[in-house]
Amino acid sequence: MATRWNVLVSALEASTAQPEVVVRQLESTWRSATPAAFTVLPAAELATAEFRTVDAVVLLADRGASQSVVLPLLENLEEAGVPVLALLNDRPEEGNPFEYAGALVGVLDDPVEQWSALLHGLLHRTAEVKRLRAEVALNQRFHGGLRGEIAKMHEELQLAALVQREFLPRDTPTIHGVDFAALWRPTNYVSGDIYDVIRLDEDHAGIFVADAVGHGVPAALMTMVICRSLITKEITGNSYRLVPPSEVLARLNAEMIRRQGRTTRFATAVYALVNCRERVMQLAGAGHPPPVRLLPNGASESLVTSGGLLGVFPDEEYEQIELALSVDDRLLFYTDGFEQAFPAEQAVGDALRKPTTQYRDEFNQLRCLPTAAEMIETINKRLDDQSGSLHQIDDLTLVCMHAGPLAINRNDDDTDPYTALHKQAAAGRVRTDLPGGGLRLAS
Repeated sequence: MATRWNVLVSALEASTAQPEVVVRQLESTWRSATPAAFTVLPAAELATAEFRTVDAVVLLADRGASQSVVLPLLENLEEAGVPVLALLNDRPEEGNPFEYAGALVGVLDDPVEQWSALLHGLLHRTAEVKRLRAEVALNQRFHGGLRGEIAKMHEELQLAALVQREFLPRDTPTIHGVDFAALWRPTNYVSGDIYDVIRLDEDHAGIFVADAVGHGVPAALMTMVICRSLITKEITGNSYRLVPPSEVLARLNAEMIRRQGRTTRFATAVYALVNCRERVMQLAGAGHPPPVRLLPNGASESLVTSGGLLGVFPDEEYEQIELALSVDDRLLFYTDGFEQAFPAEQAVGDALRKPTTQYRDEFNQLRCLPTAAEMIETINKRLDDQSGSLHQIDDLTLVCMHAGPLAINRNDDDTDPYTALHKQAAAGRVRTDLPGGGLRLAS
């Protein structure tokens, strides 16, 4: 509590009361344990007065005082945090400008003890008001700093998202009639999913999809480590070797374990090596959802492989399978976010977050689309149609591959032995009845 209250007493020009008289009356009736110092101040000086040490203002005025005079003065006092006791020459009507501006209103004809009691209550309230104002000012200052920090974090996360996107392929190849397209939808700025579609040589493509366990920046940083550690092709002198999928994942697993610190970070992944000319695919997975193969006859199958998560067991072995592709086969490589992307019908509340198999029905609808790009466009629209699609639960990644009719690459020429093979096929000198649509010279 203050050791002494400082009170200014001032009179508007229209008031008939004398400030000096009011001061003597207040001093004679002051009974508070905290003394008060009353100072007379001309009304003209109220607008420029220094209020840092002022606890209250007693304003003498006529009840019919002009609002154009009263309101600006009271607003300035309120902005300065100084409470006002307005003593009027007559009892005012409701809605008068003094009460409208938040002043406490008394009447000069009332007993002096009543003025004193009103002022005493006002001063006691002032201490609490000042404390609250100081807390509000402090909170506003901290709020401004916090807003600046949030804006800085927002900018840094946007930059992180741009950096992560640079690790994604700018476009996807088409090799001998096999085309690819991809969808990548982070749940936030950055994603724990990563993918790559790599043209390894004139005939081969590599398809890689990984999902770092977790969300946000830690998972996104892990995807960058994964990308930098991915080895799909070894070049020695003038020759090279395409690394088979089981070895790709084994090497990636060993590198992730080597880089681990005190905290274990792990991921799921799948890698496929596709010979687009021979229409043969080799595949290995590391705890990842199995790719889906959509067959031209309307059937579908999951390409299941065995192999543990990346970054857990040092000597983990990854099973590799091989399959022949037929014309119009469609392969879908995806992350587990799709299990929650399409909720069950009529689902509400927490049920919207539960995994379902609805995505398989959505995938099956893609079998009739002629290109991988149209498959991605369709699934993207279906995702947008889902309730809550603006706040998806998990990161989503999907790579589609469509094995169209065998075609000659644009950069093939007559010196390429396989281009000659296509020409012989047109002349009927090439076998075309091999599994998966492969070609061989007829015997």
